[in-house]
Amino acid sequence: MAWWINNSNLNMLKGVEGDEDNPIRLTDEQIIHFLRRIPQARASFNDIVPTMLEEEQVRLRAIAEGSAQFFVSDYTAVEDNFQASQNKAGVRTAGWRGGQRIGGN
Repeated sequence: MAWWINNSNLNMLKGVEGDEDNPIRLTDEQIIHFLRRIPQARASFNDIVPTMLEEEQVRLRAIAEGSAQFFVSDYTAVEDNFQASQNKAGVRTAGWRGGQRIGGN
């Protein structure tokens, strides 16, 4: 939970647009930037959002849902997904010499 808490003990995710008593501390773009690049920020985000005001949760969940497609997952998973996609490629069996053994045997 502490990742989003600054040195002054302020929750930097807090804030509701248009509320002068509870101003937004970080822009949507800043939050997305941190969520995309820092695994600890993502884990902490999931822990801290349920403890916040309902109005704040609505904003933050919309940010997370809208940007989830851009999150960089752990690089091992990225590589595994790429290799799996290559293993699913088809084998050509039609066309000139398609499916025939070429060579000495």
